[in-house]
Amino acid sequence: MKILLIILIVVAVVAGGFVYKDNHMTKASVQVTTTKPQKAVVANPKVVATNYCAGNALSHFILVSISQRHMWDCELDKQVYDSSVITGMEFLPADLTPTGTYKIYSKQTNLHLRGSDSTGSWDDPVSYWLPFLSNKYGIYGFHDATWRADSDFGNISPDSKQASHGCVELPLNAAKWLYGWSSIGTTLTIQS
Repeated sequence: MKILLIILIVVAVVAGGFVYKDNHMTKASVQVTTTKPQKAVVANPKVVATNYCAGNALSHFILVSISQRHMWDCELDKQVYDSSVITGMEFLPADLTPTGTYKIYSKQTNLHLRGSDSTGSWDDPVSYWLPFLSNKYGIYGFHDATWRADSDFGNISPDSKQASHGCVELPLNAAKWLYGWSSIGTTLTIQS
């Protein structure tokens, strides 16, 4: 009988907080605190996110990786935005996105980028234009590329004839964000 009573008490507590007291079932005021077991953190290089802004001391800084086809925007050591990009054709000196550290020296909206090289001529309308370098080959900058499919960004290799003519091309929303966030004088570094 005692075993049956113990089983009933355990079932009652588990089922709804009832306990057996003086031959009556009454609602017990029982607080049960449960804690979730802590999961062990396992180092997995495929899951660990890289902080591309680590060590940056500038209030606004842009990092572009040609090989990763990506841009990261930093405020000090905090990443505030990132986007896939398309960079220049690496097999043509005039169309290669130049590596190095530069500063945005102008910001313009709604214009046409015109030019020509050994691959032909272009006249591309852009909504956002942020140039950072002018050299013997022309002017290089960040701009939107609405003639591209969204899936092109980050997927066109610099060794492809589909790459840019040296500029860093961005999806429209990313170009709009960069235009609003950056200022004339914002520092950028382009890595291979």
